[in-house]
Amino acid sequence: MTEISTQVNVKNHERTKQPSILKCIATILEEIIQETDKLDSQQTLFHASKIPVISLENYLIRIAKYAKCTDECFVIALIYLDKVQELNPDILLNSYCVHRFLIIAIVLAIKFQDDDFYRNDYYSKIAGITLKELNQLESLMLELLNYDLFIQKDLYYIYIEKLKQYQEQ
Repeated sequence: MTEISTQVNVKNHERTKQPSILKCIATILEEIIQETDKLDSQQTLFHASKIPVISLENYLIRIAKYAKCTDECFVIALIYLDKVQELNPDILLNSYCVHRFLIIAIVLAIKFQDDDFYRNDYYSKIAGITLKELNQLESLMLELLNYDLFIQKDLYYIYIEKLKQYQEQ
């Protein structure tokens, strides 16, 4: 069985990222946007004028490298993305908005889950967007989630199990 767990690097006390979880989340999101790119969807502040050139996997690796958040934040971010879709069925993730939705979901997960986090100006540099944009997107994402960032433990473990199953396919 494939492990998706957080390992602690005792030497420098930083959490190491499981590349498999990042690749798995990227692959899932890529499969979603392959389907949704074919559909018309409501434009939001999250929609960029051009599709970002960085792949989702490389974007996640970049975020993991610089945000130094726990792996749990990536799973929670995935739950947030699903929750946004569930609460707002007229908003679809596609190639024009998935990167922005992803970084904001991760930032919210970091702020809610982790004890240590950076200021938004730092996250905006990681994301490649302005601080003003990041702040606006964060505010909008909170509205789309009805300001409910709490994730039930059972739901989190369901997602972990689904990610494990997906990796084993």
